[in-house]
Amino acid sequence: MVIEQILDSLDIKDYTVVMGQIKLSEDIPVDKMKNLTNKLHKVGFEVLEDKTEKTIASIKAAVVQYLDELANGEPLKMSSYITQHVYYDYSYLSYIFSKTANITIEKYFIELRVDKAKELLKYSSSDVSSIAHKLGFSSPQHFANQFKQYVGVTPSAFRKLHDVR
Repeated sequence: MVIEQILDSLDIKDYTVVMGQIKLSEDIPVDKMKNLTNKLHKVGFEVLEDKTEKTIASIKAAVVQYLDELANGEPLKMSSYITQHVYYDYSYLSYIFSKTANITIEKYFIELRVDKAKELLKYSSSDVSSIAHKLGFSSPQHFANQFKQYVGVTPSAFRKLHDVR
């Protein structure tokens, strides 16, 4: 009841409280979170954030960074890059990512890469080979095959259908 009173006083809606744990249906602003933390501390409660969710967010951020750095010729394997940025064993990270996100890190990376390719095909004048190289594909053919597998058309056909330059 005390927790519910504090949440109501801060005008936080859509929550559930079970056994002292608060589950919020959406993120709240940082200032409101600080206020909540302070009020909970005053009545003897401690705020513990979900470690798994933070780790998943860190993995996603590392994968996005890795994709951005591919254009610079990033020599590391993705797994090594992630472990250097998230500081856990890759097999553990892979396990919790798959379990929580319902997709492997590798498939998540492929989806990001294909989305980036779609963006480049729509909004840049780079040729397909340059895009393949920029996104770290081993060859333009490998890029075209993977792109077609996920999108259903070749990169060239996609560009013809969606060119907005």
